[in-house]
Amino acid sequence: MTRLTVQSGDFLQGEGEYRNGSLTLKSCSNPSSGEKIALSGISELIVANQESSRSLGSALGWGMAGALVAGPVGLLAGFWLGGKEEEVTFLATFKDGRKLMAITDSKTWSKLNTHWRRHAPLAANG
Repeated sequence: MTRLTVQSGDFLQGEGEYRNGSLTLKSCSNPSSGEKIALSGISELIVANQESSRSLGSALGWGMAGALVAGPVGLLAGFWLGGKEEEVTFLATFKDGRKLMAITDSKTWSKLNTHWRRHAPLAANG
């Protein structure tokens, strides 16, 4: 998943996207298709909050799959292990002074953060 949800800042609230080293965010100047911003345009990127939650639908799916494979024990294991999701709220400060607070899943955050840290100036990584 490469989606993120803009919560506040200098961009319009709603859906955004991370893909191939760029964020696409809806702004006042480009509200329909969004503005594409390279991660190299970010001067600071930090985690504000990280939360684990359970998705009932996903837990049920994993439970049913576990039941098919290993019977009642698999059902319980599927319920216990399945449906865990982690959301990351992050803050980004752009080189042009704009700011962003957004939420995404942990996998997208990891990709975004890794790419930014690889390509950010050394001063930002310190």
